[in-house]
Amino acid sequence: MDVSDLTRYATVALAALVYGAMVSGTVNPWARPRPGREVMQLRTSFRARILLYRWYLLLILGIFLGVRLLPGSWTTEGADVVSLLLVAGWLLFPVRYSFTEQGVGLHTGAFWDWASFGSYRRAGGIVQLRRAGGGGVSLYLNHPQQQAILPLLRRHISQRT
Repeated sequence: MDVSDLTRYATVALAALVYGAMVSGTVNPWARPRPGREVMQLRTSFRARILLYRWYLLLILGIFLGVRLLPGSWTTEGADVVSLLLVAGWLLFPVRYSFTEQGVGLHTGAFWDWASFGSYRRAGGIVQLRRAGGGGVSLYLNHPQQQAILPLLRRHISQRT
């Protein structure tokens, strides 16, 4: 195995690592059941999934575009096409926001407790749940979906900004 083989495998491994991080943020087969009674589930749109995964998508695209621009052979033949097919397939995977009495979760992955948020804000197709100390979570929802969760937000998050 020479250095060029090693760089090819490292490039593919890096893209696979980013893809795995993208998938694991949404789907966790070992996740514990969500706390509280489920109140509502909302399916994300294709646009919302692109917004959810935009940084992962840009990173994967940057990896393969970057190695294409470098002289020599930095990637295994066809790895970029396979990666793009995997990403396209993942974007078509139906993802849902789950709202419970205790908080909100993204499919079977990340879950955020209502108590961790001090306020919320609606702006266009985004509902931002803001933490008191800074930061927060953005939910990408269309207008009818936002209208559906407003009573829930008013009940569990004290301030609206």
